[in-house]
Amino acid sequence: MTTQIAIHGEANDPFLQAVAALPPLPRTIQYEDDYDEKVRSIKVAESEERLTIHISGAARKLDFLRYAPRVRRLLRTYLLLSLQELSPQTIHLRYAQFTELAAEDVELAATTEPIKLRAIWSVFVGRYSPYVLDGLRALLAFLCLVRFLGWSPAYNGFVSRVLFVPRSSPYPTVRNGDAFLTIEEESKLVRWFDDAALQLHSLRLVDIEVACLLISSYQFGMRPKQLGIIRMRDCAVRTSVEDGSAIVHLTFKIIKQRDPTLAKLPLVRKVKREWAPLFARLVQLKNGEDRDAFLFGFQSRVSLSNALIGKLAEILPDSERRVAYDLRHSMAQRLVDAGASHEDLAAALGHTLLVTGLIYFRQSANQAELVNKALGLSEVYQTVARIAKNKSINQQELARLKGDQQVGGAPHGIPIAGIGGCESGQSTCPYNPITACYGCPKFMPVQDVALHQQVLTEFRGVVLQFKGADRGDGSSPAFLQLQRTISEIQATIDELEGMRDE
Repeated sequence: MTTQIAIHGEANDPFLQAVAALPPLPRTIQYEDDYDEKVRSIKVAESEERLTIHISGAARKLDFLRYAPRVRRLLRTYLLLSLQELSPQTIHLRYAQFTELAAEDVELAATTEPIKLRAIWSVFVGRYSPYVLDGLRALLAFLCLVRFLGWSPAYNGFVSRVLFVPRSSPYPTVRNGDAFLTIEEESKLVRWFDDAALQLHSLRLVDIEVACLLISSYQFGMRPKQLGIIRMRDCAVRTSVEDGSAIVHLTFKIIKQRDPTLAKLPLVRKVKREWAPLFARLVQLKNGEDRDAFLFGFQSRVSLSNALIGKLAEILPDSERRVAYDLRHSMAQRLVDAGASHEDLAAALGHTLLVTGLIYFRQSANQAELVNKALGLSEVYQTVARIAKNKSINQQELARLKGDQQVGGAPHGIPIAGIGGCESGQSTCPYNPITACYGCPKFMPVQDVALHQQVLTEFRGVVLQFKGADRGDGSSPAFLQLQRTISEIQATIDELEGMRDE
């Protein structure tokens, strides 16, 4: 039975005749929902104008009644046939793009001879955004495939190269620096991770899930969808034979690849040892769950992104709204600033093309040039830069601080004083003095290396006491805090000695 289009005058209308000759839609269309790892199917009835597809764990509506009657069947056929080849995310993007196209412009583009369309295309460029023009070009590529009126596969190159879409500068927030976490923001995040690891046995499952999610985003720079589709089977936990600490590896999937075979390649990453206990605890609490269950517990990319944004706002209340991509950009810039090669960066980010990460190398070079110019021109800037980097003070400066700003305490019964100052004052700090000061962004150590070495010796003695009393359990919060403090003291000593050698 031949399908009819309920529009008067079809027999004498070349456009409607060409639409009627489009390839028929299958009764059932199957597509892959890679978030849920399912092959889904939708029933396609000729009269059905509202359908639902699943994208990254969430249902999305396709309401074709939003399109004008003359172009509705053309756009509907393109979207549903393409759903068998393209990702549901791309199909929903195209659906949204077409809602912003005027029906007469869709018909004009489809019925104009390709060579003549070049002149009309400049009008479209002035009328629509690049976002909408991308959708129109995708539709024209489909018309080439199905040989719609004068279009044929021979014009594929014409569509992709001649029908120009103006592009703005990519990654604008990376270029202006807004996408990168500040030093203070990174310090707060790292400190929050450390504290969460120390308190893991008092945290609820949902709190540990969010903490592990945030650590994965910060340390590995993965996209929200990559984080969301990590399964229990993708988290490998083992115990170190040396000290009994947890060793955790996560396996990520590469996404957003033009070549679908590349998307099957795994990315394996090792969690920072100080934060690995959180992941080990998460796996322990979820023991017995299906190996295919989501590791972080979020059923959709949207819910995961919202949870991540909410936790960042809680940790960084004085900052602008931060999202997962800010953590991704910051991770990439840290690697480049630390000397990573183009290949190293591509491997870390899951890029298959080296040119994708060039923006971070340009940004790093620009920052270095600005700093070098400032250092060469301004003695004041040199002083400010040194203080910002080292935040150390001498004994005279310490003596001039208010009593509340002079750090002192008796951790583990060891009286310690005179090691430095606190920008905000000890009375306003919720953490234990001395043990929490080293590594804190507000701590200003004195430049007396010998004093800090004495503190290091005292703390190492406490570690020996722990081990002697069989209390050196790697999962003990007190022991972990002690280990972290020793590491921070050593880092402070190394930094001060570096200053002295300059």
